[in-house]
Amino acid sequence: MMPPPPLPAKAGGPSLSTGSSSGGLALPLTTTKKPPNVNTKAKARKQVALAPGYGPLDWARLKSSGQDLRAGVTTLLRITPSELKLHNTREDAWSAFGGKVYNITPYLPYHPGGEKELMRVAGRDGTKLFALTHSWVNLDYMLDGCMVGFLVPE
Repeated sequence: MMPPPPLPAKAGGPSLSTGSSSGGLALPLTTTKKPPNVNTKAKARKQVALAPGYGPLDWARLKSSGQDLRAGVTTLLRITPSELKLHNTREDAWSAFGGKVYNITPYLPYHPGGEKELMRVAGRDGTKLFALTHSWVNLDYMLDGCMVGFLVPE
Protein backbone atom coordinates (compact mmCIF):
# COMPACT_ATOMS: atom_id res chain seq x y z
CA MET A 1 0.00 0.00 0.00
CA MET A 2 1.29 3.43 -0.91
CA PRO A 3 1.43 6.37 1.51
CA PRO A 4 -0.94 9.26 0.81
CA PRO A 5 0.37 12.07 -1.38
CA PRO A 6 1.85 15.12 0.40
CA LEU A 7 -0.45 18.07 0.99
CA PRO A 8 0.09 21.05 -1.31
CA ALA A 9 1.40 24.21 0.37
CA LYS A 10 -0.57 27.44 0.09
CA ALA A 11 0.97 29.93 -2.29
CA GLY A 12 3.24 32.18 -0.25
CA GLY A 13 2.32 30.45 3.02
CA PRO A 14 3.76 27.64 5.11
CA SER A 15 2.58 24.08 4.65
CA LEU A 16 0.15 22.81 7.27
CA SER A 17 1.69 19.35 7.34
CA THR A 18 3.56 18.17 10.42
CA GLY A 19 6.85 18.07 8.55
CA SER A 20 6.99 14.31 8.38
CA SER A 21 7.69 13.03 4.88
CA SER A 22 5.99 9.71 5.60
CA GLY A 23 2.46 10.99 5.06
CA GLY A 24 2.06 12.94 8.31
CA LEU A 25 -1.25 14.40 9.33
CA ALA A 26 -2.16 17.99 8.65
CA LEU A 27 -4.58 20.28 10.44
CA PRO A 28 -7.85 20.67 8.56
CA LEU A 29 -8.12 24.08 6.98
CA THR A 30 -11.45 24.73 8.70
CA THR A 31 -9.80 24.92 12.12
CA THR A 32 -7.88 28.02 11.11
CA LYS A 33 -10.93 29.98 9.94
CA LYS A 34 -13.32 31.90 12.12
CA PRO A 35 -16.78 30.26 11.99
CA PRO A 36 -19.35 32.25 10.04
CA ASN A 37 -21.76 34.42 12.00
CA VAL A 38 -25.10 32.68 11.58
CA ASN A 39 -26.91 35.31 13.65
CA THR A 40 -28.11 37.74 11.00
CA LYS A 41 -29.80 39.99 13.55
CA ALA A 42 -27.95 43.12 14.63
CA LYS A 43 -28.34 42.20 18.30
CA ALA A 44 -26.94 38.85 19.39
CA ARG A 45 -29.09 36.77 21.72
CA LYS A 46 -27.76 36.63 25.22
CA GLN A 47 -28.01 33.87 27.77
CA VAL A 48 -27.80 34.53 31.48
CA ALA A 49 -26.37 32.38 34.23
CA LEU A 50 -29.31 30.67 35.87
CA ALA A 51 -29.41 30.21 39.62
CA PRO A 52 -28.67 26.68 40.86
CA GLY A 53 -31.78 24.54 40.59
CA TYR A 54 -33.22 26.47 37.62
CA GLY A 55 -31.84 24.60 34.61
CA PRO A 56 -33.80 22.79 31.88
CA LEU A 57 -33.84 19.51 33.78
CA ASP A 58 -35.11 21.28 36.88
CA TRP A 59 -37.96 22.75 34.80
CA ALA A 60 -38.80 19.28 33.45
CA ARG A 61 -38.83 17.95 37.01
CA LEU A 62 -41.14 20.76 38.18
CA LYS A 63 -43.50 20.17 35.23
CA SER A 64 -43.84 16.50 36.06
CA SER A 65 -44.14 17.08 39.83
CA GLY A 66 -47.88 17.71 39.72
CA GLN A 67 -47.46 21.21 41.18
CA ASP A 68 -50.08 23.74 39.99
CA LEU A 69 -48.44 25.82 37.24
CA ARG A 70 -51.73 27.32 36.05
CA ALA A 71 -52.22 29.81 38.91
CA GLY A 72 -55.33 28.03 40.12
CA VAL A 73 -57.06 27.93 36.74
CA THR A 74 -58.88 24.58 36.63
CA THR A 75 -60.63 24.85 33.24
CA LEU A 76 -59.33 26.49 30.08
CA LEU A 77 -60.52 30.07 29.73
CA ARG A 78 -61.45 32.31 26.80
CA ILE A 79 -59.12 35.27 27.31
CA THR A 80 -59.48 38.62 25.54
CA PRO A 81 -56.51 40.90 24.88
CA SER A 82 -57.76 43.33 27.55
CA GLU A 83 -57.86 40.50 30.13
CA LEU A 84 -54.38 39.36 29.04
CA LYS A 85 -53.00 42.88 29.63
CA LEU A 86 -53.89 42.60 33.32
CA HIS A 87 -51.34 39.80 33.79
CA ASN A 88 -48.09 41.68 33.19
CA THR A 89 -46.11 41.53 36.46
CA ARG A 90 -43.41 39.15 37.69
CA GLU A 91 -45.87 37.81 40.25
CA ASP A 92 -48.63 37.26 37.65
CA ALA A 93 -47.38 36.96 34.07
CA TRP A 94 -49.46 35.52 31.26
CA SER A 95 -48.60 35.55 27.57
CA ALA A 96 -50.18 34.30 24.36
CA PHE A 97 -48.33 32.23 21.78
CA GLY A 98 -50.10 30.93 18.70
CA GLY A 99 -53.54 31.69 20.13
CA LYS A 100 -52.88 29.81 23.38
CA VAL A 101 -52.44 31.68 26.66
CA TYR A 102 -49.89 30.49 29.20
CA ASN A 103 -49.14 31.45 32.78
CA ILE A 104 -45.41 32.10 32.31
CA THR A 105 -44.87 33.13 35.95
CA PRO A 106 -43.42 29.79 37.12
CA TYR A 107 -41.12 29.61 34.07
CA LEU A 108 -39.56 33.07 34.54
CA PRO A 109 -36.53 31.95 36.63
CA TYR A 110 -35.90 29.03 34.22
CA HIS A 111 -35.75 31.10 31.02
CA PRO A 112 -32.19 30.90 29.58
CA GLY A 113 -32.39 34.51 28.34
CA GLY A 114 -33.36 35.77 31.77
CA GLU A 115 -36.58 36.98 33.33
CA LYS A 116 -36.24 40.44 31.79
CA GLU A 117 -36.38 39.05 28.25
CA LEU A 118 -39.41 36.89 28.98
CA MET A 119 -41.18 39.79 30.67
CA ARG A 120 -41.14 41.60 27.31
CA VAL A 121 -44.14 39.46 26.32
CA ALA A 122 -45.94 39.40 29.68
CA GLY A 123 -49.51 40.60 29.28
CA ARG A 124 -49.43 40.45 25.50
CA ASP A 125 -49.21 38.22 22.44
CA GLY A 126 -45.61 37.06 22.10
CA THR A 127 -46.10 34.93 18.96
CA LYS A 128 -44.00 37.09 16.61
CA LEU A 129 -41.13 37.60 19.02
CA PHE A 130 -41.08 33.91 19.88
CA ALA A 131 -40.97 32.95 16.19
CA LEU A 132 -38.03 35.31 15.64
CA THR A 133 -35.97 34.07 18.57
CA HIS A 134 -37.06 30.48 19.27
CA SER A 135 -38.48 29.00 16.08
CA TRP A 136 -36.96 25.58 16.89
CA VAL A 137 -38.47 25.34 20.40
CA ASN A 138 -41.57 23.19 20.96
CA LEU A 139 -43.49 25.67 23.08
CA ASP A 140 -46.57 23.47 23.41
CA TYR A 141 -44.52 20.75 25.10
CA MET A 142 -42.37 23.07 27.19
CA LEU A 143 -45.27 25.07 28.67
CA ASP A 144 -48.13 22.58 28.39
CA GLY A 145 -48.60 22.51 32.15
CA CYS A 146 -48.93 26.31 32.21
CA MET A 147 -51.72 26.70 29.66
CA VAL A 148 -54.65 28.71 31.04
CA GLY A 149 -56.76 29.24 27.92
CA PHE A 150 -57.18 30.57 24.41
CA LEU A 151 -56.85 34.11 23.12
CA VAL A 152 -60.15 35.36 21.67
CA PRO A 153 -61.16 38.71 20.13
CA GLU A 154 -62.65 41.42 22.37
